[in-house]
Amino acid sequence: MDKPKLTLFTSLYPNPWKPTQATFNFQQYEKLSEDYDLLVLVPVPWLLWFKNLRMILFRESYQKAIYFPFFYFPKFLTRYNSIFLLISIFISIIPLVKIARSKKVVASFALPDGVACAFLTKIFAFKLYIQCLGSDVNFHSQDKFKRKLLGWSFSKATATITVSKALEEKVLTITPNAIVKTIYNGVNFDKFKIKAVTTEKSNNIIFIGNIIKTKGIVELVDAAKTLLDNNKNLSFHIVGEGIEKLKLEQSIATLGLSSSIKFYGAINHDQISNLLHDADLLVLPSYREGVPNVIMEALACGLPVVATKVGGIPEVVNSSNGILLDSYRVEDIVSGIEQCLDRIWKPDQIRESISSYTWENNTKQLANIIG
Repeated sequence: MDKPKLTLFTSLYPNPWKPTQATFNFQQYEKLSEDYDLLVLVPVPWLLWFKNLRMILFRESYQKAIYFPFFYFPKFLTRYNSIFLLISIFISIIPLVKIARSKKVVASFALPDGVACAFLTKIFAFKLYIQCLGSDVNFHSQDKFKRKLLGWSFSKATATITVSKALEEKVLTITPNAIVKTIYNGVNFDKFKIKAVTTEKSNNIIFIGNIIKTKGIVELVDAAKTLLDNNKNLSFHIVGEGIEKLKLEQSIATLGLSSSIKFYGAINHDQISNLLHDADLLVLPSYREGVPNVIMEALACGLPVVATKVGGIPEVVNSSNGILLDSYRVEDIVSGIEQCLDRIWKPDQIRESISSYTWENNTKQLANIIG
């Protein structure tokens, strides 16, 4: 029997020149493909699209994806990016034709992706499901114009799907009559297993995420300075890329911490479990979040987590599997890491705390909503 067709519209998807991008979406879509015939439409910033056109045309992977240029003005008129994305869909033609033929569309990221698709529901008769991941709502809703766009798109969607109850409540404050469902992220328990038990701690502290200010990375480096002044045996491992990386590396060199803080850059998702196994704790002092997948992956490895009490993090991190920080202030990060290192953790108990958060359960719940 033929699988039902489902169109996925998202700017968060791996591509030939950045295969480590958006592993959350990719894992979910891979699982969905077992039950659906998927088509993925991926808007790409137009400068990147033209720069990598040869890789797009002759790619060997992601064959189900259609990459098309997203025409907008970098750093200018960003509040109108949803309109620019809609125009880009019309200019590119192929994504417009594909959406016109779709019966069900999942837009994974509320703005601009979800808003642009909501405009298209006024023209074409498809059901729209908007996935909200965190920053797309928490950040953009601070702008009055973007908040109105988000509220309007949620009212046009057949359902809005969030990754946490905190985010669901946020959506409902914007659009009280929206139909909102929470589906927690999944984790691949076959890939992320409990690390081998060792007799002594390695005192390795790991951060995995975008190297941007709102991840609390600047405060983490300052906290590392304080901790290293008291304990030279600690080592910090920072995994990821972002606009703050160069400035952060210069700051680390100035502070004389280059031998104790190691940068890895962006790495393949398959390598993350090995890095988690070499660590004693994961730290994520973010300003705002949905439910970061790396937290789920660390917990699946039996690794305790030190993270700020923001977004949906308190819904998965508790006293049995980590330390919740009241804020991303340096003194709170220092205290949280010290508490975590001083405590004896039970890896089996940590892993069990998220045992229900599988990709199978995630996609089953999504399929129940989509139908």
